[in-house]
Amino acid sequence: MSYQRLSPDERRAQILGVARRMFTELPYAEVSTAAIARETGVQRGLIHYYFGTKRELFLKVVQGLTAAAAMQAPPADERLTLPEAVELCVNLFLDAAERNATTWFAALDAEGFGQDPELLKIVNRFRDETVEHMLAVLGVPEPTETLRAVLRVYSGLADAATRQWLQEKTLDRDQVHTLLTRSLLALVSDIAPALEKPARERSDPEKPGQEHAAG
Repeated sequence: MSYQRLSPDERRAQILGVARRMFTELPYAEVSTAAIARETGVQRGLIHYYFGTKRELFLKVVQGLTAAAAMQAPPADERLTLPEAVELCVNLFLDAAERNATTWFAALDAEGFGQDPELLKIVNRFRDETVEHMLAVLGVPEPTETLRAVLRVYSGLADAATRQWLQEKTLDRDQVHTLLTRSLLALVSDIAPALEKPARERSDPEKPGQEHAAG
């Protein structure tokens, strides 16, 4: 690529775009800052000047990938029943996955980079934001930590189901939609309340019959 004179912001964006494509298409170990520099048409030192090490550039790419893959929640609609809200939530999730199929898996697979604390922080933030978007669509005004934990577990199921659809081709969208819709409805309406009940009982020291047992 021939050299083009660009502003610093334009050059950073250009380098980041090339890095995003290369990290998406190739394993981390097969991407080098020298290759990114060649593809961009700049000296490798400029990449280090703007982004630091290869690891720091990769983390910047992952931040962008997770932001692009995140499900965007519309304003809550109080007229929706819970099944309708679940349906909307799953459709939004699948739409986001389908639009960003390549970057979607690059973001999810970034965890294979290793137990890097900064990377784990980015991925966990992505999962937490996804959960909050789901709660907004479902119209839960005061979600408990138990419900949040249940939805984090559900996000792992959703990731796996999406991979079976878009990557492994073992399920189609309708099948994944059915799987995720029924699972989410059961989790929110039945399983999460069942988990919260014993938690409330454990936190209440005055359980029925305690005073008689003490005597």
